[in-house]
Amino acid sequence: MAMAMESAAPSPRGASRKRPRSQTPPPAGEGPSEPALARPRFAENLDLVLSLQSKELSLQRKVELAFNFIKAESNSSSHGHRVDNIQLLRMVSFIGNWVQSILSKKVPEPFDPVLDYRCWEILRFCIEKKPSVSISLKLLQPLGCIAKDGLSRVQIGASCDDHVSFLLFERVFDCVSFLFSSNTRAFFNAPVDLWTSCVTEAINLIQKVSTNEKKGCTILQNLGNCLLEQFSSFLRFHANPKNIFRPFLDKILDPLLELLVLLNSQANSIKHKQPGSTLKIAEEILSNGLFHPQHLSGYFGLKNLNKGIVKDVKGSYHRHLFERFKGIKAESKAVLLSGFGYLLQLFVTRARNQRTSLAPRGTSFKSPQKTSEGSEEPQQQGESIFEVFMQFMEPLVLECKSYSQKDFSDLGVTKLVEVHCMLKSINEMLATVTEEKIYVPTEDTLEGSYLQFLQEIYRVLILMAEKMYDFWVSALHLEDTNVKKMLPLMFVEIVVAVGHFLEIEYKVMGSDLVKLWSMIFALSAINASSKDIKPCLLLTSKISSLSSQVIRTFSELRQVAHAICTLCNTVRTFRAVAGPDAVPGPFSVASLSSHKCFESLATLLSSQTLRDAICTSINSMPEGQSSRCIEELTVDLTQTLKWMKSCDEFVDLETQGEPRLMSRKSVFHQRAELFGRYLSELYTSVLDSITVTASNTTLVAKSVERLVNTIRPNLSQLMRNESINPSEFISSVVGKNLSNKQCANWQKIPSLSWFFAFFFRIYTSCRSLYLQSVGLMPPNLAIEATELVGNSFIVCCGKEWTNTSNIVAEGYFAWIVESAGSLWEVTEILSQSLPRNHSGFTTLFYTLHLMALQRLEDLNRQINAFDFLLEDGTQQFDTEDRGNTELLKDPCCLEAARLTSFMMNYVRTLSSGGTDRISSWDMSICSLDEDSFHIATWRLLCENIDIWSSHASKKDLKNFFSNLIKFSFVQKRSCRDEESSVCQDSCREITLHTISVELLCDTIIYDQKVLLKNLVSCFCGALKKSISSFITGADEDNALLNISPDLMEILNKLNNEKLVRTYPDSTHAHGVDKYRICENLLNFCSTVPGFHSNSKSFLQLITYILHLERLLLLTLLSRHYESCNPIELIRLFICCRRAMQNLVSKFGKEYPESKQYSTFSELLGNSYSLIWLLRSVQEIIGLSHEIFGEHTDQKKNTLFSLVDKTSEIFSTLANMNSKFCLLGPKKQIGSSLKHTASESDTSKHDGQAFDTLENSALEHVKTMAEQLEKTTAGIPVTTKDCKCVIKIENSYDNVCWDKLLCTMSCIGGFLWGLVSAFESTIKDYPTASSEERKLMLHYASNFSRSIGKFESFVDICLHVLFMENKDFGSVDLISGRLPQELDCENGFLNIEVVMDVWTMHQLKDNKLQSDGPPGMKGSLLENLLNGEGPFVAFTLRELYSVSAAIVKLKGLISFSGDVCRKACNPFQHLSLNPMVGTACIALQKIADMSDWPDMFSLVWIDGILRYLEVLGTFPELNLSKELYAQIVNAHVSAIGKCILLQGKSATLPTHEIGSSTKTLQLQNTSGYVVTKNIIDRQNRLNSLISRLRLSMRNFVSVASNMHLSATLQVIERALVGVNQYSHSIYEVETGTSDGGTVSSDVAAGIDCLYLVLGSVPGNKRVFQRTVLSLVGALFNIVLHLESPLIFYIEKLPPLCPDLHPDAGAIVLMCVEVITSFAGRHTFQIDACHVSQCLHLPVMLFKGFKHLLADRSVSCSSENIHEQIAGQPLASKEYLLDRQFSVDMYAACCKLLCTVLRHQQSEVGQCVAVLEDSVNILLSCLESADSKMVSMAGCFTWNKEEALKCASFFRRIYEEMRQQKTIMEHHSMHFLAGYISMFSGLGPFQTGITREIDEALRPGVYSLIDICQESDFQQLHTYLGEGPCRTTLANLVHDYKLHFQYQGKI
Repeated sequence: MAMAMESAAPSPRGASRKRPRSQTPPPAGEGPSEPALARPRFAENLDLVLSLQSKELSLQRKVELAFNFIKAESNSSSHGHRVDNIQLLRMVSFIGNWVQSILSKKVPEPFDPVLDYRCWEILRFCIEKKPSVSISLKLLQPLGCIAKDGLSRVQIGASCDDHVSFLLFERVFDCVSFLFSSNTRAFFNAPVDLWTSCVTEAINLIQKVSTNEKKGCTILQNLGNCLLEQFSSFLRFHANPKNIFRPFLDKILDPLLELLVLLNSQANSIKHKQPGSTLKIAEEILSNGLFHPQHLSGYFGLKNLNKGIVKDVKGSYHRHLFERFKGIKAESKAVLLSGFGYLLQLFVTRARNQRTSLAPRGTSFKSPQKTSEGSEEPQQQGESIFEVFMQFMEPLVLECKSYSQKDFSDLGVTKLVEVHCMLKSINEMLATVTEEKIYVPTEDTLEGSYLQFLQEIYRVLILMAEKMYDFWVSALHLEDTNVKKMLPLMFVEIVVAVGHFLEIEYKVMGSDLVKLWSMIFALSAINASSKDIKPCLLLTSKISSLSSQVIRTFSELRQVAHAICTLCNTVRTFRAVAGPDAVPGPFSVASLSSHKCFESLATLLSSQTLRDAICTSINSMPEGQSSRCIEELTVDLTQTLKWMKSCDEFVDLETQGEPRLMSRKSVFHQRAELFGRYLSELYTSVLDSITVTASNTTLVAKSVERLVNTIRPNLSQLMRNESINPSEFISSVVGKNLSNKQCANWQKIPSLSWFFAFFFRIYTSCRSLYLQSVGLMPPNLAIEATELVGNSFIVCCGKEWTNTSNIVAEGYFAWIVESAGSLWEVTEILSQSLPRNHSGFTTLFYTLHLMALQRLEDLNRQINAFDFLLEDGTQQFDTEDRGNTELLKDPCCLEAARLTSFMMNYVRTLSSGGTDRISSWDMSICSLDEDSFHIATWRLLCENIDIWSSHASKKDLKNFFSNLIKFSFVQKRSCRDEESSVCQDSCREITLHTISVELLCDTIIYDQKVLLKNLVSCFCGALKKSISSFITGADEDNALLNISPDLMEILNKLNNEKLVRTYPDSTHAHGVDKYRICENLLNFCSTVPGFHSNSKSFLQLITYILHLERLLLLTLLSRHYESCNPIELIRLFICCRRAMQNLVSKFGKEYPESKQYSTFSELLGNSYSLIWLLRSVQEIIGLSHEIFGEHTDQKKNTLFSLVDKTSEIFSTLANMNSKFCLLGPKKQIGSSLKHTASESDTSKHDGQAFDTLENSALEHVKTMAEQLEKTTAGIPVTTKDCKCVIKIENSYDNVCWDKLLCTMSCIGGFLWGLVSAFESTIKDYPTASSEERKLMLHYASNFSRSIGKFESFVDICLHVLFMENKDFGSVDLISGRLPQELDCENGFLNIEVVMDVWTMHQLKDNKLQSDGPPGMKGSLLENLLNGEGPFVAFTLRELYSVSAAIVKLKGLISFSGDVCRKACNPFQHLSLNPMVGTACIALQKIADMSDWPDMFSLVWIDGILRYLEVLGTFPELNLSKELYAQIVNAHVSAIGKCILLQGKSATLPTHEIGSSTKTLQLQNTSGYVVTKNIIDRQNRLNSLISRLRLSMRNFVSVASNMHLSATLQVIERALVGVNQYSHSIYEVETGTSDGGTVSSDVAAGIDCLYLVLGSVPGNKRVFQRTVLSLVGALFNIVLHLESPLIFYIEKLPPLCPDLHPDAGAIVLMCVEVITSFAGRHTFQIDACHVSQCLHLPVMLFKGFKHLLADRSVSCSSENIHEQIAGQPLASKEYLLDRQFSVDMYAACCKLLCTVLRHQQSEVGQCVAVLEDSVNILLSCLESADSKMVSMAGCFTWNKEEALKCASFFRRIYEEMRQQKTIMEHHSMHFLAGYISMFSGLGPFQTGITREIDEALRPGVYSLIDICQESDFQQLHTYLGEGPCRTTLANLVHDYKLHFQYQGKI
């Protein structure tokens, strides 16, 4: 009321005076007649106050009046009307209090102001106008009501997106967020009850809307987050947190825990979890409410309180948390149980942060400190975090104990859910212990109570798991699916918990690993029995991870062999309980299906994770333990053999031949499968992974010998007496003699294959490992070892081979028995005896393939040795010994052929079509079945083709390559193949397709002629078969594919337009597959490197491709697209052109025979084939408009690729044939005929053949020129009339751009082919004689007429179609005298009249002027750059490309002398003025574009750059200084635009070739997904800037002093920042605290300056005059841009280009250019510049170690394109660019090294500056502080990056050693800095890691090398006692030991 009275008293005297009531305002249009009668503003405000205080008006009416008032005030302020500010603030204060009062009170009226959005908008207005307005604490009540209303709407399914509801929630959120942002402590004094009621509603609301993405639900979630965030601050800064602890537990903990569980379950699906997300807010509330800094000491004291040590009740209120947990358990709230585990993580995080913030630097974590609030931190004794963990864990452990004594069958689903949540909570706590390293063995009590507590938890969980397992076994037949789903989920938590214990402390599980493996096997078995349940997949993954974790853990303990042997022991006992007298124990599988048990065992042991763990652990084992590992394996293998024999009482061999599945029921056959499948897999995995080195080779070999001795008794029974005795072998394995009947029918014994597989696999692995050891043995020991194996060819050599008696070449099994039978006999007997459906057949025969390959490798070595000894001319043997050697070789060849034939049997099986079903293999031998066996054997053959191919028959090779082509291209790919092509599959399963493609990518096939010949032959057959599927016409036959197509007939039909109407539908039902197969084949043909021209199949391929082109064009012209996609047809046609171009280019690389070239000319050398190449493309492009429709990117990519490929074919044909006619072949033949006189006849024949080849090639090129010349007779138009007249100004709109583009492209290809031929000839023969040059000019004169015609045609097209011909008569005579109209006949513009004018008025003065060249028509060029008219743009590109080729061609042949120079003037006919002017305009327009340029513009602009690039190579080009400067300016602007668009990836031209720090790939440092569009954009930008640089370099390289001066002037103005258009504007700005900015021209100036440095000699005076100003400008740029932000890159890719180039990239470029200046002796830079060079690293890297890994930066107003008024400035998220930081570090190191090397005198005066920079760079290599990285988020390099930087830094020290004269007196200071850093006295006191120290040691030794004895004495005194002095002594000792020169070599 006081506020109302204050508002109602505008003057002191008016306070006691009665005012009249406000009256209704007059109707519209009846306002006061005079302005003087208008009521004052204060009267209106008083009326509003009285109205709001009135009891007569309804509340709704009052709200309406107040809302109208704030709207009127908002409108008046927005229109700039002046308002009495004091009066307004009073009014706002009153209205704010009034609206809060109606929101906080319950009103009896039906109108609820809380749900009226106007009330919240009124409050928002009041807070905005007067931020100090009093806020009622009761406002929390209406906020809770809003949350409750939103929740009710969501619960009943009402929409929150309707206008009224959405407006309400939006206004409330806007009001609340503005309130909290302007007054953060608004509700800090609110009672706890108000907060709890409001927050509870907010939590309930968020639970409902967190998964709903509707717009209204998003606003509600934001509102809830806003309230919860403010509540978190309330808890954090509450004056007495103890008072709110209990209410928080009673009212908020339960819903908040439920929300926490929900949010954590959704965390994996949240793509971008921001720091301010709901989950983080919920965690902060729990942390501030339960673990406030004032609460922490109480938690630490709970343990002592329980023991009765502390009598005081201080901290006892913390017990309420655990009492609440008991209440949760009693109430059976399962979700809250799972949330309880998250609390420990929050407690540990808060405790560690609190102690870190309190402890000063250098103190330990547990040292007692006084907090700022006066509480004392707990003492170290008995008060560790682990004891708090025990407090959290004890109630959960007690519950688990109770459940471990219960029968789970009596529990319902609800109780099972409760158990699952409790286990989940335990895992969360254990995960916290693991992550935070809470348990440290050295900090345990003397009694080991911490370890005992962990063991107790583990024991309880295992007991509980046994009960759960028994219940699961009994529940397999239950129908309750809910129970079946819960059991796998519960066991997932058990398995995860065991993994946590392994990570925490392996001693927790005790020494009984067998029990752990038994549990893993049992869980895997029962899980396989229930695999139809979805959670079982998750359990399978967790079991596999746990098994691999066990292996890795014991590998770290150097006990991996023990873990593997225990695993083998568990495998042996896996099904042993199936006997009649066996008593089931824990985790028994006796009642489970035998089939499921073995299936689960196969899944587990064949899992990629377990195999990788075993292989990695064995491979990383210390080399000294390798032999001991084999010894332990030998002991276990002995136990396995005894175990196999102990089962003979269960063997009933009389039941021979029983079915396969029935046989698996017996214990004997189960043991046989375990024996041969699983145990052999474990043993061989270990043996194959052992690493053999020179130091352990002897021990490993001895251990392997003992292992082989273990299996020798069994294998010797098989190989005894030079024959194969399977029955005796079986008896030795099973320990029982077989009867005569059994011996006769041994092959019928079930599971017999497993015995052979076991011993063969062990022997194969032992043999391979032994031979590896032999290769590293000393010679004497190696010879003895090879005698034992029976293969002396491994080590014997030289003279030892000449004596055949010394050669020991026994059989494969010679290690077992000296006179053993051959491997081929074994394979034959087993192949003929064992049926394919025999158990273990696939594993056995895969092993036989491995053995065959091993034997073939030995035989190849022997055969090669025999071939060497039998070579002619060696004369190593006499006749008798030679014969003996041949007798030794023949059996080797025979055995090799037989073994190869054995392996090829399975290739024949593949050829029979038995592999149509697509399958895959996980590369585990124990998982082999009938389907994967084909994949495994095929992989062996493909990977070892070099071993067996030389022994295979022609038929077998043909079968192999036929299958190779079939699997690579013809057979459908599996879904897994398609997925793996996009991402790497973790399972790494392979298919026939992936194996075949991998072989085709290997170069071994293309290096061997026999293999290549078979591949090409099979490929031709496959391509022919694929093309034949396109033939459907009745008059066609497949035989026609073998002859060249009749292209003349097709062209005639095209000319007569009969083809479209007469050709029938040429498609059939196979649609998609045939296109896919054919496209794959052609793509392979386009990329394969080895299809040589001498191959017979080469010409067949071209014939097939021409036939396919013909069929495809006929199909397209028929316009029957019902069963095919026309776009696919066009793509296939492009593949044809690409393959043809590749074949023709391969053909031209070698000089073919005359007959072959004649056949080739008939195909592609006649006029019809050339016309076909051009006309077919024109027809397809003409059809594309109706196929593609609008100008899409797909259309551009497809059609322009087709045009380019056709142009490349013309270029390749012209280049190839021109080379045949020039000096190359004649020189080659001439040099090859100068050998002997006896070859004269051959020489004469070769000379005649060459003359024939030369004549044919010349005619071919002439034909090409003539045919292309005919296409220039007119300009094609779209007019249908036979005869008409077209005005020149309308010619542009009537041109048929498709045909003109194709014509220009083919002409360009032809001309560039000639250019390439001339260039290669000149390069090969730079010293050609005058006669040879005349010969070249004579050849070129054959095409002078055609070149002139092409040139005139290009000029006419340029002027008629593109140039503006008005008002330029005085400048360009041709443009001024063109006729007004042209005749059109048969679709072509007649340009003969123009040609006559062109010939009569040739310009004689070709000097290019800068004023007034004819320009492009209107805004044509700008439209083309924006992506409009792509065909017009590419036609312009080809015009420029053809012009460039003509200039280049004339320039190449102008070297022959003054006589021919006039005829070959490169600039005689060309319209240089308009073309150069247009080029400059195009480059400038690219630079002026504000958005991303159209990507295709960057492609077609390449033609303009190509033209400028060629012009720049001719110094004869007479350019004025002004025009030259204009060209340079255009280049600078375009280069700057490219640098701006490249962003952080912009570099100097050096990095295009290669860099020591960067790899040739797109850096993805930000972590966002790099899309294909981004990659394409970067590639095209890189290509464009490379072209620009090349063009610029060409102009600068041949520039005169005048032009060079103009260039340097442009660059200097750019570096200084002078704007091109206004000299008063400078583009180098300081900017903000985050660094300055420069324009793109400044960046381009740096780039172009680097180009000039590399292209122009430094001794030019015009250059030397500008050095100082240029270097100064570079330092100025660095000074303006330097800031920490230069190291960062945007987290997300920008949607639009930045306004300025990336500052970091520009600074890096400046540093590199400054380094170039400092390293050039021809330039003399000032001493001040040298000092600045030395200071640069300090400027850039000071504070680098304090940089955050990511940060948010507010955008400046100029960087925001669309900023919403009234909203705060947007911000961008940045990540520190790791690669860039390494590049910058390397550049600074290189700068210091360069200055040291080249500026010695100046460096001697600035040593202190150098020392500062070296210390700064060294500090960047200091070890990272883990707390700063994990808590503060500071950036740190990883190991590889730090090592790379260390290697660069080391060079500084090494350079100091080279500059001994100036650095010897200062080296001790640098050495002292390194010693201090190494000893932990650096800025972070963390020292240097061992790897970094090793990388820096050579440089440190270099420093020591130049130190004097007096320096060491001073250092010894200066460093004092402590680690630094010790470090110095160690360094000096190591220096003398490893580095110092001792006078010996």
